[in-house]
Amino acid sequence: MHLLIWRRNVFDLFFGLFLIDLKCNSITGVKIIGHDTSVKKGGNITLFCHLTETEENLTHIVWQKQTRENPKQETFLIIDKDGKTEHKNDFKVKFIGNIKEKNGSVQLLGMTLLDDGIYTCIFIFPSGQNQMNINVIVLVPPVGNVSRKTHVSGHVSIILASCVAFNGWPAAEIFWRLGALNDSLRTETSYSEHTDGSVTAVSHILGAPSKDLNQKKIQCVVKHSTLTKELELDYVINIHYPPELVVISPDDPTQTQEYLCSVDCNPTPTSYLWVKVNGSTPRSDSNKLFIPKSSSDFNGVYICTASNQYGSASGVLYVNNTGSTDDCWLLLGLVFSCAVLWISLAYILSSGGKNASCSTLK
Repeated sequence: MHLLIWRRNVFDLFFGLFLIDLKCNSITGVKIIGHDTSVKKGGNITLFCHLTETEENLTHIVWQKQTRENPKQETFLIIDKDGKTEHKNDFKVKFIGNIKEKNGSVQLLGMTLLDDGIYTCIFIFPSGQNQMNINVIVLVPPVGNVSRKTHVSGHVSIILASCVAFNGWPAAEIFWRLGALNDSLRTETSYSEHTDGSVTAVSHILGAPSKDLNQKKIQCVVKHSTLTKELELDYVINIHYPPELVVISPDDPTQTQEYLCSVDCNPTPTSYLWVKVNGSTPRSDSNKLFIPKSSSDFNGVYICTASNQYGSASGVLYVNNTGSTDDCWLLLGLVFSCAVLWISLAYILSSGGKNASCSTLK
């Protein structure tokens, strides 16, 4: 085992010195065809490297790399003149070229962000060498998310919402579409790099959590070269505040009059309390009050108090039932008679004035 390690070390040293010597003997007039490329994390990638415009036979093709994982240049694959390959480490690589055709192309498998870097294809002849650097970019799609937060109304500016694009490379572009809220809210964006080289982008929405912002819709947008279209993340601002306005109104009257207690607050009230001033309160169910329509015994002032965990507010209702249906018709007839009497009186007075004017002219 020790002998094998010693022989490998001797070979590495000899081959390293051989490459250093050849660097001073680059062959002019030849051309290497290849290009920079990119791949998504976890994918496979082909590095195309083809030597042209020379008839000299190759002795070796050597691949080296400088990556995020190891910035120092290291050899990871050697192909001899017979096409036999020697892997120098555990890097997953497959030779897919042909040394007799001077094609040194390889396929790299299961790329990670740490494999991002510069890969060098070296063609070695008895008389010298030629090489080409290929830039390999490993792209990492970000994971977008908007954190769900609930705030209590106030006047101090705070973070209302945060949009995060996790672990992308290159760093994702992230911004907010605020619509009508552009003037009342502001944004702050920051970036943090992880040990593997990926970057997390965070964009905060800041502003005072007023009740006017409750249920307003905004949108976070994430853009990245790995995404075929923008990632749009909708968000609804949620502001909690105590009851501030209580309105009591009729609700579909039938034989029994129903009154509804409506409240402006968030969250919805946890309790409703109906009270009649100087009297017993009739039947109620949560925010509804039921009063017999034909009875005047329930006339009076009613108070609805709505409460949530932040406070309470009250509204007032005055009920004045006139009694039976006959009473209603009697009141309607009285109003009609008064109207006819008023019209007749107005006509008589107007006619009397005209006759007096005519007598004076005569």
